[in-house]
Amino acid sequence: MSAVSDGKDAVRRAIDAYVRSLDSSYSKRTARTAVTTWADWAAERGSLDFAVLDDDDSGTRTMRRYAQRLRHRAADGHIEATTAHTYFDWLSGFLSWCVRDGHLGQNPALKQRAREALPTDDRERTQQFWDPETRDRFLQFVGERARDAVDDRGTDALVECRDRAFVSLLAFSGVRGAEVLRASGDSREGRQGLRWKRVDLDRGVLTVYGKSGEWERTPLPSQARSAVRRYRELLDPPSDEWPVFPTEHAPSKYRAAREGLQENGLEDDEIESLLGERDVDGVLTEYGIDPPAVTVDGMRKRVRTLCEEADIDIDGEYLKLHAARRGIGDVVFRKDRGAAQDLLRHRSQQTTRDAYSHIEAEERADHVSELIDE
Repeated sequence: MSAVSDGKDAVRRAIDAYVRSLDSSYSKRTARTAVTTWADWAAERGSLDFAVLDDDDSGTRTMRRYAQRLRHRAADGHIEATTAHTYFDWLSGFLSWCVRDGHLGQNPALKQRAREALPTDDRERTQQFWDPETRDRFLQFVGERARDAVDDRGTDALVECRDRAFVSLLAFSGVRGAEVLRASGDSREGRQGLRWKRVDLDRGVLTVYGKSGEWERTPLPSQARSAVRRYRELLDPPSDEWPVFPTEHAPSKYRAAREGLQENGLEDDEIESLLGERDVDGVLTEYGIDPPAVTVDGMRKRVRTLCEEADIDIDGEYLKLHAARRGIGDVVFRKDRGAAQDLLRHRSQQTTRDAYSHIEAEERADHVSELIDE
């Protein structure tokens, strides 16, 4: 075994031991997700080695680069700034455990040069959310666009109907983008895109792989259900394993087709001949090969394009995917705190109240004003 492989294995074994040392199952799941994600990233860069991490320069530089990655993910809307800090804190906790267990002489994640690269963790900062007026304008745009396309092209209006279904689902269900789209760099089953087998249109329920690392049921309100149902009729997926939002990226579809055909026993020359003669979508369907789902980044770009076409923005920015979740949470929280917690799948009511503390502050201000008037 090479020294590089031995170094990686030593860190992986330490991660397993660290996770086992934790008390609650929730802590175990959260820690494993945070630390393993970092480990995969570090392994790709040749930094997953205690010798690298223990060196004052290379260890700090590695942690600073990872903090920068978390900051970029937060800036792109993949995660919240608070979540970036939570991940980094779990990682720091693991490295401190490694110090106590004798693997490291110091914790590079505690260095100021590393931590300063994290995003600003300001819970009171202004965050975009889809207000009802903007949401309805956007829904009206994608709805009219889909209806016009169906009138013009019938069943060929699949992309427009997909866009309407996605925007409707995002606007009313409270799901996160990574729960229904493909998350690049995350190989877990639940991050490969929502599948039709996990969509119950009759009962209005989605089953998604939540932030908790568990499969969770979440409502698909009637306001979104009709658009999703109509889209499914046009898509006519050959199996329930088909992604709800398959990619339109041709190279990705051809790559999936080649890999699937190889698994079906076809030789390379047979595969190239078949793909040269046939439409790739037809080949995928005929051979039962599931196409990859559209990525979070891909759909983010799609929504940006739709916003430009509709001339819709919020404070000069296109509508962000996660802002739809904040928006519907805001609407429901003003009516029913418990329903908001259920919709957003928060583990505690306090988490929901923290997320919408501005609403309670407004309500308290109104109440105090009434008392003063009296």
